[in-house]
Amino acid sequence: MVRTRKPEAPTSDLQAVLDPGAEVDSLRRGLEILRLFDARHRSLQATEIAAKLGLSRVTAAKLIATLEAHNFLRPSGKANGYGPHVACLTLGRAVRRGLGIAEIAQPKMRALSEQFDVHVSLTTRDRLHMLVVEHCVPQGKVRLGLSTGARLPITTSASGRAYLWAQPPALRAKLMESLGEAEKDNSFKMMSSVYGALQELEERGWCFLASPVTSQTSSIATPIRVGDEANYVLAVMAVGDSEAEQRLREVIAPELLTVANQISQELRAED
Repeated sequence: MVRTRKPEAPTSDLQAVLDPGAEVDSLRRGLEILRLFDARHRSLQATEIAAKLGLSRVTAAKLIATLEAHNFLRPSGKANGYGPHVACLTLGRAVRRGLGIAEIAQPKMRALSEQFDVHVSLTTRDRLHMLVVEHCVPQGKVRLGLSTGARLPITTSASGRAYLWAQPPALRAKLMESLGEAEKDNSFKMMSSVYGALQELEERGWCFLASPVTSQTSSIATPIRVGDEANYVLAVMAVGDSEAEQRLREVIAPELLTVANQISQELRAED
């Protein structure tokens, strides 16, 4: 069974530092509505939107009406439900085409996927989740919900742990604090596992995680560094038993590091 995510409250402390008067409140709230939708939340009722964002029903209705008028939302089959509309698709396509790393990484990811019969993902951070930018699936295999736009929790994904390790100490500490607050009920166990992954990354350059998406899956991930930054992560996921884990660690991990380094070199060459 594919794991679902909890609705994520706005985390302004992890957003760009803005002048107190720089944000337009109604625009911010409209954008927060759009953030609620993803591959697993394709339709939401107006009451659900209001509850998730702590808005009054009247305010939610006005924001929804504005987004609907400009083709960002449309009524769905669900009673009083709404889902993303074509204006969101236009933005998504523009973003995808503007990411040079996706163009560089995609053929290398495809080759890695076909060579080892594994899933290969390129992700980046969006608040307290990792956002899938590109995903390659072995021929004849299902996507397991990991298409472009899918979101993975930082703490329970190999990609998220690799991203944390690659960040400057100050940002990593800030993220760890926010993640701990978001996982209060499970903080000790979760943080212990994350710190173990950070140690593995320090020793090997990649980390391993069992069952990150469904049972009988295993993942390894490594950051893609460009200069002093590491905003993207390359990950491989295999489906199978303990033999898949051994293959990931001993055979595929060196290739993963090689491909990540190739992507880094091509990005630096473009700069």
